[in-house]
This record gives sequence, structure tokens and C-alpha cells, in this order.
Amino acid sequence: MDREINQLSGGELQRFAIGTVCVRKADVYMFDEPSSYLDVKQRLAAARVIRSLLRDDDYVIVVEHDLSVLDYLSDFICVLYGRPAVYGVVTLPQSVREGINIFLDGHIPTENLRFRDESLTFKMSEGADEFMNDKSRAFKYPKMQKTMGDFKLSIESGDFTDSEIIVMMGENGTGKTTFCRLLAGALKPDTKAAVPEMKISMKPQTITPKFEGTVRQLFFKKIRASFLSPQFQTDVVKPLKLDDFIDQEVKNLSGGELQRVAIVLALGMPADIYLIDEPSAYLDSEQRIIASRVIKRFIMHAKKTAFIVEHDFIMATYLADRVIVFDGKPGIDARANKPESLLTGCNTFLKNLDVSFRRDPTNYRPRINKGNSQLDQEQKANGNYVSRMTVCHLDTDSMTNTFYSSSWTTATRRVKEGIYTDVFPRHDAFDSGVKGVQKGHKRQPGRRASGGQDHGFGLEEASASEDDADGDG
Repeated sequence: MDREINQLSGGELQRFAIGTVCVRKADVYMFDEPSSYLDVKQRLAAARVIRSLLRDDDYVIVVEHDLSVLDYLSDFICVLYGRPAVYGVVTLPQSVREGINIFLDGHIPTENLRFRDESLTFKMSEGADEFMNDKSRAFKYPKMQKTMGDFKLSIESGDFTDSEIIVMMGENGTGKTTFCRLLAGALKPDTKAAVPEMKISMKPQTITPKFEGTVRQLFFKKIRASFLSPQFQTDVVKPLKLDDFIDQEVKNLSGGELQRVAIVLALGMPADIYLIDEPSAYLDSEQRIIASRVIKRFIMHAKKTAFIVEHDFIMATYLADRVIVFDGKPGIDARANKPESLLTGCNTFLKNLDVSFRRDPTNYRPRINKGNSQLDQEQKANGNYVSRMTVCHLDTDSMTNTFYSSSWTTATRRVKEGIYTDVFPRHDAFDSGVKGVQKGHKRQPGRRASGGQDHGFGLEEASASEDDADGDG
């Protein structure tokens, strides 16, 4: 509170700006990308503060690219589409779930209009399905410590392999960037621990354009061989749409354009390990998803290793094969745990935040559960802060109802007790189809219900928006 404004970090400035807007008396409050520079914990705290502004005669308008925060924050969503710097169209307000799913699907059903050629989905198993991972080479890094002023970072020993992406999750100030610099050799540990000498390519958190010339000239100077490679052009350059500004001066680029240039530069450098610090910064929602796919595809095809710092939870879970959780007191004393599986690491991280996620049944994107909702309480009680729920189709003679539950036992309990929601509605035909359940007759998951076709169980991780009935879309 007593520091000069020009001494604040990006995240501290963002929180100061949000607070400055919130304390003012107004009829309409507008926030442009309030999650920028903030970690996951700070993003959720900012979302709660912004929602606290809502009153009967007041309105809040937010522009946001982090879809999980947008989902958590909003009551209604307008989708904007068009051609950047040419024209834009704003859709009518939609419910939160419908609006985000329209954006991801790239299709507006009410207007029968497609504004993107492909739909965007978030299947956690996508990387394993698409790539044959080569993990023939394994590497280790030792237990380390690093003290920088009043800050102390303790690092547990860990290992990594080729064709693997390890995402680092933690609050700002817990040493994620310091860890990257230790691996890169830019910093030396306090102890005499021997960090394996490997060729490192790093995309820093802060991008400062100093090059005098165009983007094309920069690529020819720094990564000429990669840039001229047809494979690199197909896998990296074209998906990131660098042709749109390839002949512009680097110093005249926007933040999002600079970020894409920095990602291409990092991936274009021949290296054993790629350290990528916050690749989602300055990118819009669609660009974040595309950048995630580009990074994942490149690392798997090149059979290299990537360590990535990322605060966008959707992007982080898509990218990660394993997770390193950073905990402790930010800016004072922090610890980097050893790499864990994606599910275990996410559970550990979200438990520290006291937040649970489910998966949307349409496109599998992670969605934040409403605090203390029924699903939130169930998942936390079971220790599943990231939902592992499967999709079950129950058919009757006259209708098909799809419902989502953590187990068939939970579903039968709800039928017996007469618990219905928007996803699990009460209906005469539905009631007739579940009389066997109400009488205590168990049906094995995956078997066909009387009079219906066997749809079986979805194998992808998905969950119902059971708390959508509580009003979060």
C-alpha cells in the first residue's frame, strides 16, 4: 500500500486498476481483460470482486479471453466475430454456457451462420490419441535451492523425458520463472547441484522488441533454417497466421502479434528443452487455443521437452502431460514439487485454491463449479477437484434423456429421492422409464434400457453442469 505506482509489477498494477474502478460510484462498470497478469487465484478473486458490483440498477460489462474466468464471472455472453481490423459483428446475449459453446463451435444456430471452419474442443486425451510419444530418453534435475534477496525457492528433484510437456502451476511470486532460469543456466543454484547441460530455447515472460526491421527479417536473422522449412511453416507459422503481419516492422506490432512472433522464435531455435513463459499473454481466446495446439504438435513431432508456465487453466490442462505445483508464501518462501500426473497435479493445485472444475459435456472444456454447489461439494468430498465423470445415456420408449453423474449409484439415489434439475428433468415418460430404478432394480452401466437403443458410455472425461440449475449457465 505504501509503494510508488511506478514500482508495482504487472499483476499488482492490474489489481490496483480493478480496485480503482470498483470504488467509484457508477451506473455501468467496464473492465477490459481484468485477468491479464494475474495468476489463477487472483483471477478468481478479481472475478468475485467484479461480481460484487452488481446491484439492481447497475451493470457490469467485461471483455475477457480466459474462458474459465469468463464462465465463472458472467451472467450473459455476447460473441463477437468478423475480420480483425476490417469489421465486427456482435451477437445477441446468450446464456453463459450457450454463448461460450457457440464461440467454440464457430456456429450460430439461430442465424445458421458459421464464422469458423472448425470447432474447438478440449479433450484431455487428445495428445495421446494424436501422437505416438517417444519417451526413450529420460533426464533428471537435482534438488536445488535459490535465494534472491528475501525470496527463497526450494526445488524437489525431478525427471522428464522426450516428447513431454510439463506445465508449472502456482501463484505469482512462487518462483516459476526463477525455476525456468535455473534450468536454462541463466541463474546458478545456491548449492553445488549439477543441472544437466542441455541446449535451451526460452520464450521470456516479458517481450521487449528491440529489433530494427520487419518480422520476416527477424526470422531470417534468428531462425533462418527453421523458417525456410516447409514442415515448420505448416506446423507453426501458418496456424499462428503470421503472414498477416510478416512484413510489418517489429516495433509496430501489437502485444498479441509480438507474443506469436516470440512463440515462433522460441520454437524455431534448435534445442533439447523449450522453456515457454506464459504463452497465452495478450492472445485472444481463439489464438490461445491455436497456440496451444501449435506448441503441443511441435513438441511431440520434434521429440523434445517443454516446460511451460501458464495461468489460463484451460490452456494449461490441454498442454500438460505432467504438472509441477509451486506452493508456499509468494515472494517469501516457495517450493517446487516434483512433477506429478496431470490429474494428481491439478487436484493438488485446485485443492490449494479451494476450487473445483467439471467438464462441459459438449466440448469437454473445464468449467469452474459454483462455490458450495452440490457438484462442488461432491467433488471436494471425493477429492476430485477436476471432474472425472463419464457420460451416460438413459433411453425410454418415448424419449431419450441424457444425464451426467459421478456414478450410477448417485443417479439412482437422485431418482429414488425425486431430485430433478434442468439436466435431469421430471417428465411423465421419463418417470415411466425409471420405475425399475425407483423399485430398486439396478441397471449395469453400458447396458441397454428397455425399449431404447444402446448408446453406452462416453469414454471422454466429461461432467454435467449440475450446478447450472443454480444459475451459472
